[in-house]
Amino acid sequence: MEQGKDISKGLLPPKLDYQPSTSPKSPVLQDLGASTPPTTESSLLLSKTRTDRDTLADSLKELTITPKLPMAERMFASLAVVFRHAHEEGEIELGLAGWNSRLLRADELSRQGDRDIEILGWVHGILDQMLVSHSEDLIEAANILANGARDETWRLPFGQAGILNFFLRLLTVEKEYEDIVAPCLRFIGNACADTDPNREQAIASGYLPSLIDEVNRQRLLFIAVPVIYNICNEYDAFRIGGLLPALLNAFADPDLQVGSYLSHSSTLIDLASQQYDLAECPDESVQTLVRLLEEPDIEPTSMLQLVNTIGVFLQQDRFQRDFIESDCVSRLLELLLPVNDDLEMEEELSSFRSATNQILSDISATGAFANKYTVRSAVVGTLVQWLSTSRAQLRICSCLTLGNLARSDPVCRDMVSRLDLHERLLEILQDQPSVQVSYAALGFIRNLALPAENKSIIGSQGAVRIISEFWSVDVTPQVQHASVGLLRQLLNGSISNVRWLLDSLSSDPESPAYEKTYLSLLLLLFGRTDDVATRIETGRTVATICRCISSSSQDLPVESTSAIRHRLYGMHADIARPLAMMISQSRFPIIRSEGWFALALMARSREGSATVSDVFQQLETFGILVSTITGQSTTGAGVLAANTTTGHSRDNSDSSSGSSGVRSEQEREMQAKDRENALVLVNELLTNS
Repeated sequence: MEQGKDISKGLLPPKLDYQPSTSPKSPVLQDLGASTPPTTESSLLLSKTRTDRDTLADSLKELTITPKLPMAERMFASLAVVFRHAHEEGEIELGLAGWNSRLLRADELSRQGDRDIEILGWVHGILDQMLVSHSEDLIEAANILANGARDETWRLPFGQAGILNFFLRLLTVEKEYEDIVAPCLRFIGNACADTDPNREQAIASGYLPSLIDEVNRQRLLFIAVPVIYNICNEYDAFRIGGLLPALLNAFADPDLQVGSYLSHSSTLIDLASQQYDLAECPDESVQTLVRLLEEPDIEPTSMLQLVNTIGVFLQQDRFQRDFIESDCVSRLLELLLPVNDDLEMEEELSSFRSATNQILSDISATGAFANKYTVRSAVVGTLVQWLSTSRAQLRICSCLTLGNLARSDPVCRDMVSRLDLHERLLEILQDQPSVQVSYAALGFIRNLALPAENKSIIGSQGAVRIISEFWSVDVTPQVQHASVGLLRQLLNGSISNVRWLLDSLSSDPESPAYEKTYLSLLLLLFGRTDDVATRIETGRTVATICRCISSSSQDLPVESTSAIRHRLYGMHADIARPLAMMISQSRFPIIRSEGWFALALMARSREGSATVSDVFQQLETFGILVSTITGQSTTGAGVLAANTTTGHSRDNSDSSSGSSGVRSEQEREMQAKDRENALVLVNELLTNS
């Protein structure tokens, strides 16, 4: 049998990549006290002695409460408290006359909108001393600077003063200074937020693999993810090897709580999947992505990013197998069901559903899908139910997925004889639904019509009449082309459906419609449409009618064959025009050959011969006949004019001034067949004239 057509191609737009009109600003990483699990903060702040640490904490608390100023406007006063404590502990040498006044003056300048860049160089030196002396006050200093970096006006100075590089380097010695990692990460994330020079410095430093280490360790994943996001957001130069497998391995843990940073994680996964080879990713990657989609309160933007990433993974066989065997299909179907009362949110979810439909249509065209999900499976049962819903996207999903499953005779026969799906689909089409629903349903029925026994069953349910309703003026060319393609499939080898096509539009002999048939409507569409694909498909449909009548004539009584031919040629004087168009175009040699063959079949009867003779009365068409038989171009004007009407220009090889290049063997064989069919045509015309 003819291989079923993959109806997913051409229906939906290409993969929907999320492209926000304005990118969100990078997240500001706040103090750990507001975002860290209760057990984390205590583990990050260690003290030499209870008394010393309490003294420092009390001093900072007093500074925080009085005066009540934004964090960045008291950054240096806070540092002064920390530096004084470290100095008293003998851990640093301040080395700057009037250092306390200088720091307080820097805060005053900051409140006035000015920045004391020079003082940052001195701060950098103090940080170096604290690192060398293993001062635990470095943790507090890092927290203060991380909070200060929330002010975007301080970010670039931090990079210029070398403080950003200091904390980047500090990540590589985390084993010795475990408790410094969290504030260190916070500073890097805030300093790089929306600041490309700092991002460039971070990438050039060579220290970013340490961020991947933090992802792999998972202890501070809730900080590491936003930090990486701040570095890469809207920055094309960002690359960190191993990021994608690290994220997927981390999120594979079912107990991991990712809600607070799921948005940033989804963006990173989406970006990384487009940049890196998937070879290092675990086989269960798609399961992890689906689990993230199932997170409560996930935003539509994140859902779209994740489903797009799933589409990237499913381009490889090993991920396809795992996706199907782990029954991720059922889980995706469940995600299509919820409806949001917020109209704006629902509109955003529509993009996610469209992308999910594309994934399901693609995966359903694989052999593994057909082996896993039989006609009697629960997944197929769900999709069958969706044909009766009023929700367009669920109907589209059902038609695409089931349509791709219907690519073998046994499955198609089961769907028609046992499930009566053709009846449901015809009911959908009769309601003239949206373009996408119509296109999907037409493609589904076309696959169902592949087995010979299904053609007559579908035709007997009024399929020709319903299909013809799509040939009106206000239907999109895409749907019209699909409807004519379905008709051609139904007519292929089915004389009963040819009869339906030749049936009168009205049973009242007094009505003008009595003298018109459904084929008349198709020929009107051919004459009206400018869509080349629809015109060619109409020509192929006429050719199918000719082949069907010719092959059925041996099995039918002479009277029946004669009656069919009488209605075909007697009621449709322009029946040969679509075939003339097929031989006039040169873009598709196979279509051209099919046209010559059908014209030769048509000319075998007296009625058909007269119809064919009429089209060759035109100078242009006659010129094509002569050039096909002789292999020589005529004046060329007629051929060019004929092709202009179909929207194509002739190849250089066919024009009167064409190139003298050597044509392929296949082209020569097709031209020889065309010449043979043209000679048969001429002989039939002479015989039946």
